[in-house]
Amino acid sequence: MSDKSFGMKGKVFFVSTDGNDKWSGKLDSPNTNKTDGPFATIAKAKDAVRNLQPLSEPVTVMLRGGQYFLDAPVVFNQKDSGTKDCPITYIAYPGEKPIISGGKKINADWKPYKDGIMVCNIKGWKFNQLFVNGERQTRARMPHKGYYYIEKGVSPISFKYKEGEFKRWQNLNSVEVVFYHSWNETRFIVSELDENERVVKFLDPKAMHTIGWEGAGGLNRYYIDNVFEGLQEPGDWYLDKQTGDLYYWAIDDIEKLEIVAPVLNELVRFEGGLKEQHVQYINISGITFCDTDWTLPENGYPDCGDVGDIVHPSAMTWDNARYCSLVDSCIKNVGTHALEITGYGNMILNNEICDTGSGGIISRNYDEERNVFTYNHIHHCGSIYPSAVGINIDDGGGTVSHNLIHDTTHSGVYTRHWGTQTQVTERSNQEQGLLIEYNEIYNVMMDINDGAGIFLRDSNIIVRNNLIHDCYAYDGRCPGWGIYLGCETRDTIVENNVVYRADEVIHVWYSDRNCTMENNIFIDGRMDQINYQNPQERQHENIKLIRNIIYYTKPSLLFALSHERCLPSESDYNVFFCTAGDITIRGIKGVNTFADWQGMGFDKNSVIADPMFVDPANDNYTLKPESPAFKLGFKRIDISRVGRR
Repeated sequence: MSDKSFGMKGKVFFVSTDGNDKWSGKLDSPNTNKTDGPFATIAKAKDAVRNLQPLSEPVTVMLRGGQYFLDAPVVFNQKDSGTKDCPITYIAYPGEKPIISGGKKINADWKPYKDGIMVCNIKGWKFNQLFVNGERQTRARMPHKGYYYIEKGVSPISFKYKEGEFKRWQNLNSVEVVFYHSWNETRFIVSELDENERVVKFLDPKAMHTIGWEGAGGLNRYYIDNVFEGLQEPGDWYLDKQTGDLYYWAIDDIEKLEIVAPVLNELVRFEGGLKEQHVQYINISGITFCDTDWTLPENGYPDCGDVGDIVHPSAMTWDNARYCSLVDSCIKNVGTHALEITGYGNMILNNEICDTGSGGIISRNYDEERNVFTYNHIHHCGSIYPSAVGINIDDGGGTVSHNLIHDTTHSGVYTRHWGTQTQVTERSNQEQGLLIEYNEIYNVMMDINDGAGIFLRDSNIIVRNNLIHDCYAYDGRCPGWGIYLGCETRDTIVENNVVYRADEVIHVWYSDRNCTMENNIFIDGRMDQINYQNPQERQHENIKLIRNIIYYTKPSLLFALSHERCLPSESDYNVFFCTAGDITIRGIKGVNTFADWQGMGFDKNSVIADPMFVDPANDNYTLKPESPAFKLGFKRIDISRVGRR
């Protein structure tokens, strides 16, 4: 028997998988007679903390290692809050790894079906995800990798498919089809199939973007999901929700596998009430949260209306939360977003977020104090809702710094959503300001297009000292950008960033105003380096490009412009260099060469010269001391602190 507090100040409770909710929770393990010891559940520990209110000292709840399978989300409200002097901390026992799971182990009577496929019956338990040994498995789909392309759209909810791609499969009306438009997707449910005409029709989910929508950039691509005949290789699974038969092509001897399916869509919820009824001063540290599901509306998922799928609930939701923190924790294998916060003064520090069905983090802030998201590792997001992004600052400001974000299906960081079908309120609280700095972002748009490493909208944003690279749209349709100054971006500074390899390094779009790009290194845009673009009736105002280095090694444009109203107000003191030939510009009549560009009054003091990188072939873009950029006032960019370094 022991009673360790590990130097914690105040009251300490313990929770263990070997515990008992009838015990006091004051011991870290059961006593020798097993008449007292730790609690068995977080919910019981939370109730014990509530019984101490009002608090006179800090409270710590220590979780021993092991798996805690929830049968309901853990819900905190104002009565479960701490105070500034008496915070409440839920923390991993030193050296141990507690796991909070929304799933349940499948301990069933598995029998061989055929090939390596096993089958068991779990009637009454319906789910859309399956995890084996902690890894997400593939719900049976066709094609197994990649996509089909429609032959033509027939109506907003029907299309003609190519020979052999669709059949009257088993459980046809449970089959789902995921359509890609450009920056978002729709998940349709099959209603009718005409094999003679090769036309498949779907229930109508009332999507904004429908089959054949011209904004798809070409014929829609799609894949067929939840189809029994898609069982093709180890790791594939299919659940017949009518009979309860679960088919799984085992990756190993079935007896050696831990097979978990979700029973919950949500793990933790902070339920703040009215404005002054906050959930506050609750800290979570060192805990893994995993294994939640996602659900499909009766007629299918319509699309979010814009970029950045937000599907409720997230695995963890903090509503009207302030001065709370999530530190050194992990959220993985969840059906929607990992974490959704509405509130202020919260800190999300040094967590891993991965293998999410939707995005990583959503933030909304309607107060003066920032939410801070720093030193997090966010990766492999968007397996179910590919329009989702790594970090979505949906409203308000904040600080996004030192994060490592990669392998997302859409953008790395996305800011200030326009109103959509599910988000009808206007964006607000932009005066707080949004700071995006020292992040490393790469391999975005792995599954979709029309996105960016950093995708900006709205006003009062600073983007500085970020390292962004390898931002290519999935199939080369609508481009991918390193940094996208999107619809009406204004009062924004982009400085001291290193951006390399993208379809377009920078895109300046749709009535942008008062935006300055200064002291950046932009490298190797596949199509062009900077695209100044507007619809014919729109124009940019006060756009500046000053003291940047733009360098590219393959034939491409320096600038692409839609028309004269897209021109920057100032472009000067830059270093340009193309190792593959002459510098060319397109979009303004009579302007093709750099000399033509200078003839319009731009870049009079700029030079075409090798910027003298230390080792560009190996992505070392440090400047040698003799670089001509320094003579133009360029300041050295230090990336040694970027990301989680």
